[in-house]
Amino acid sequence: MAAVASAEEGAIPLIVILLALGLLLSSLFVVWTAPILFADILADALLAAGLYRCLRGLERQHWMLAAVKRTVIPFVLTTVLVAGAGWGMQAAVPEARSIGGVLSSH
Repeated sequence: MAAVASAEEGAIPLIVILLALGLLLSSLFVVWTAPILFADILADALLAAGLYRCLRGLERQHWMLAAVKRTVIPFVLTTVLVAGAGWGMQAAVPEARSIGGVLSSH
């Protein structure tokens, strides 16, 4: 408060004018971007309504079952690939205890 009390007479109106100008500019920005915001919200609402209509006819199942169905083949292939790579590295360099050991041996 002491800084405000000791300010020159012209400083306080200048601060008030700058605050009012900032408020006006920020309000104009909100109004200016409102059509884009409303268009985005409308597009999201229409998309959600369309997806809901399509999904309503599907049979309901637990999400975990769908996740397992979609990932079981990549999981098995990755497991076989990593196990095969480990077996091959062990056969090539049996004394190695890490991948770094395998790489440094060649």
